[in-house]
Amino acid sequence: MPQSATDTSLPVSWGESLRDPVLWAILLMVSFLLFYNLGGRPLWQDEAETANLGRNVLRFGLEPKVFDGLNVVSQEETREFGPDMVWRWSPWFQIYMSAVSQAVFGYGAAEARALFAVGGVLCVGLTYLLIRRRFGDKGWARMSAFLLAVSVPFLLFARMGRYYAYGGVLVLVTLFCFRGRWRDSSLSLAVLVLSLGLLFHANYLLFISYAPCLLLGALLLYRDELPLSRVALVGILTAILVVPGFFMYRLTNQGGMFNILVIPQNVIDYLADFFMYIVPLPVFAALTWRWLPVAFRGAPRDPGERFCLFLALNVVGAIAIMALIPQRFHRYMAHLYPWCAIILGWATVRLWRYFKPAGALLCILMAATNWLNVLPMEKLHIVNRPWQNDSHQLTWSNIPLRLFLTELVCGYPDVNAALIDFFNKNARPGEVILAEYGDMVLQYYTPFRIIGGLQGAIDPSLKPDWISVRHEVRVNRDRILFDSKAATMFRLDLDNDYDRIDLASADEAFGNREDPQYHYFIPLAEPVQHLVIYRKKGIRP
Repeated sequence: MPQSATDTSLPVSWGESLRDPVLWAILLMVSFLLFYNLGGRPLWQDEAETANLGRNVLRFGLEPKVFDGLNVVSQEETREFGPDMVWRWSPWFQIYMSAVSQAVFGYGAAEARALFAVGGVLCVGLTYLLIRRRFGDKGWARMSAFLLAVSVPFLLFARMGRYYAYGGVLVLVTLFCFRGRWRDSSLSLAVLVLSLGLLFHANYLLFISYAPCLLLGALLLYRDELPLSRVALVGILTAILVVPGFFMYRLTNQGGMFNILVIPQNVIDYLADFFMYIVPLPVFAALTWRWLPVAFRGAPRDPGERFCLFLALNVVGAIAIMALIPQRFHRYMAHLYPWCAIILGWATVRLWRYFKPAGALLCILMAATNWLNVLPMEKLHIVNRPWQNDSHQLTWSNIPLRLFLTELVCGYPDVNAALIDFFNKNARPGEVILAEYGDMVLQYYTPFRIIGGLQGAIDPSLKPDWISVRHEVRVNRDRILFDSKAATMFRLDLDNDYDRIDLASADEAFGNREDPQYHYFIPLAEPVQHLVIYRKKGIRP
């Protein structure tokens, strides 16, 4: 294979970078994929939590209140706040972004998601500009941006009204500055520090899994470009932005969640997710084989390849750190999609320049199918599928964009939409609804008092007017049944005190969840479990 992977090693100006018509074509395409029918499905539980808090910021001021006078926002059995009723569980960046989005565009699913979808477009644009500006390779920049723009898991995350897309944006900005003039430019250094600080306030787990790896990777591959005084200055200024957050978000109170016993399984699950949705196992194996000798012969001489190795080390380090956190979610890897698109773009262009048919085939397989992701996992018997999966999900061999576009164009009978519609039509002001799940959604879309869900203990003397029973049984961090389910199973007399109403809608576990493991693009065929509502006797039909 030729040693050089790039068209030129010279950086390219902003003007020349932005004059590329292919860049604008890619941005136009991803804008369509992100904004078309953005409100077609309602917010799901976690999105609604963020949107409720954002709405409360607009009502009550900068400190996000969990109580709006009627309902309490909680999914951790009230661990998220203290007597002041201010949200302290997770960072506030996404709450403020949601507040701005709702203030500008209004209330609703598309409105709450709009500003976050802009972040998805920025991710694709910054991916292109990072490569084009810093390495001068038009083909690599185009391929990386294109692969990211057609990545359906990335699109799912970027269409959500949460921090995911902006985590990627902030990481790309730090990388842009790191490969730029941060060593001699005060502006570049300030942007680098601000991006690191905002990353912490977007999600501190992203910061904790990224910042140490960024420094370690730089020491391994860019040691000569790290003046100690500037590194120390970045560290001090970043700490000024970050340290107050440890107290603001009460991170010390969450230390008890550490559980060393789950680390091995977390590593296995993160790697399974990584290979099934982000980087195909065969490509990972080929790159590992290529880069293993680096330990003996030194870093690659080609600047582009060295940067890709740097990103790969950051990916491995991030997964290793995230595995230490007991609760494993694919969303903690959402910021890795742009990094990996850059690596995959480099590998594809490199292969194309060596043997065009092979490069074209690799591009088609990664952009149009998930065969390289899923089929090797099946052959090795390490497929990571949940039990409630379907052959029309990304857990199976499919054409992901076809599934994605089918949902966008044809719509989807969302479980939360069915519940919202039912209660808005049938419940009356002042009535209380106990929801075993989806309580955050009902709080956002209906004017009623919503209890239950994952909020914690329910007053034993309270007899709710309506009950939404779900077939999925959920337990808390201590593996104890949530009180909403315990109440409907053991304390409330559903048979004698309530009338049962069976709805035609399927009782799916989550609704429009962004995790590619659980996202349904096409409705499940019968037989399925259906939604069940209980109405207290004496309430008019």
